[in-house]
Amino acid sequence: MKIKHCVLLFFLVLSHISMAQSNFYIKDNSYSYAMPFKMVNNLMIIPIYVNGKKLSFLLDTGVSSTIILNVKIKDSLKLKNIEKIKIQGLGDGDFVDAIKSTNNFIQVGDNILNRNHKIFLILGKGFNLSNRMGEEIHGIIGGDLFKDFIVKINYTSKRITFYNPKVYKYKKCRKCETLPLSFLYQKPYLFANTIMPDSSNIKTKLLIDSGGSDALWLFENKDKNVKAPQKYFLDYLGQGLNGNIYGKRSRVSSLNLGKFHLKDITVAFPDTTSLSTSMLHHSRHGTIGAETLKRFHLIIDYPNKKITFKKNSKYFNEAFNYNMSGIEIAYSGQMLVKEQKLHNYSNNNNSKTYNGVTIEYEYNYVFSFKPSVQITNIRKDSPADLAGIKVGDFIMELNGKPVYTYSLQEMVHLFYEKEGKEIKLLVERNFTRYHFNFKLKKIF
Repeated sequence: MKIKHCVLLFFLVLSHISMAQSNFYIKDNSYSYAMPFKMVNNLMIIPIYVNGKKLSFLLDTGVSSTIILNVKIKDSLKLKNIEKIKIQGLGDGDFVDAIKSTNNFIQVGDNILNRNHKIFLILGKGFNLSNRMGEEIHGIIGGDLFKDFIVKINYTSKRITFYNPKVYKYKKCRKCETLPLSFLYQKPYLFANTIMPDSSNIKTKLLIDSGGSDALWLFENKDKNVKAPQKYFLDYLGQGLNGNIYGKRSRVSSLNLGKFHLKDITVAFPDTTSLSTSMLHHSRHGTIGAETLKRFHLIIDYPNKKITFKKNSKYFNEAFNYNMSGIEIAYSGQMLVKEQKLHNYSNNNNSKTYNGVTIEYEYNYVFSFKPSVQITNIRKDSPADLAGIKVGDFIMELNGKPVYTYSLQEMVHLFYEKEGKEIKLLVERNFTRYHFNFKLKKIF
């Protein structure tokens, strides 16, 4: 499995707002509750009911409070006790408008409830998570939920289990590694040893961020001996609440989580101008994301301040890769397409013979709306850039197939495949169509 399109979701710091509110609990005082999640771009999506309305939420340890991003559903949510506020997060923009709402009824899946929950609704249209993930995402939930349970995450079976921490008992596990957690504003941190390309060993304090699809982020800081390797390239890293985030991409020799050593791991060094809020915690070195987390079976234990890792056979030994095309894509509205449909058998000349039997058929055509896919960013001097592709181009065909026959995730996967793979694009630019070919190429 390749690295997925990078969607950056640890953008919100609400340190100035009180976190006090009622707790989540499992209905009927049950010992545990297990539910499936949908895995998209390494990230976990689960169903949550907000005041009775079913929505899709990203499960993100990198945020402390529950956030709704899709302002279109505001009126149907019946949010209670609303108050307008301003907040700031990662990205190159200013403060954004938001609504704080309290006393909301939340149901996670079928059996987890909270009858007095605080929600922040982000106003405006600047951040559209659904378009970049290719899935309808209404919001993000993290520390508010994790703090009340011991949580097992199985990325292989795509199931998450919530346990009552008062009765949960750990089993002996020789193949596991348990590390302590520390918390700041209800966000979990751990220590890991990062081996740089020059063989220097840095003890790094990392935010655990299940809502960031990259493997590892490090913040350059001379005082902490954290500096990007000599071999790197500049790239778009993703979108935060306040705007786009850019930085350097490189590799480190190893990330060591106790006895588990992840070799030749990809790393991003974000531009420090985008990190003013996230660096409030002065001892933090960076973030460990879902491209790393998915390689383990996890037990995340907020109440007892620890996390347990057990490598899984499906993902642990996968190579860490980069997007070798240099383009980022997102859904952008809809396009009207003409599709051929089999109508019925006929006596016209549309016939074929199979094993001596002649079958006659007739086609008609229907028009329907399909998601349109637009190129949102291009890395300078990348294969796509050198081929002449431009930001704003709409992809009509990918490798000879209509773009609407792919999911967004399937398209992104193609850009992480082996070096030398040819990519063929038909794009539309200013109502004119152009063909482009290029080959995926590693930078280092």
